[in-house]
Amino acid sequence: MKKVLFLSILALLFISINVSASKNPIPEAKVEVSVQTPSLKGMILDNQTKETLAGAVVTANGQKVYSDLDGNFSINNLCNGKCQLKISLISYEDQTVEVDLQKASNVQIKLQQR
Repeated sequence: MKKVLFLSILALLFISINVSASKNPIPEAKVEVSVQTPSLKGMILDNQTKETLAGAVVTANGQKVYSDLDGNFSINNLCNGKCQLKISLISYEDQTVEVDLQKASNVQIKLQQR
């Protein structure tokens, strides 16, 4: 009788362990792939006064960003290699600059007044 009771308790314990294990499965490991894409930072300046220019429009690869109050801008997810930047600002001549992202990640662009 003791053996039957012991085996019954052991069987119930085994079943309860299996049931609790099935309710809380081990989470699968998640693999995150990080692909670094080229980015470019720069500053827009007046060619004569060397003052920073706020609000200049910098366009590259269909992306458009504006320079901040200190003339700084940043563009992410650019093409590998060489990219063309188009810079424009009211009362300044538009400028197109080709930047090699393999060599430069920070540029200074000087605009000429009209």
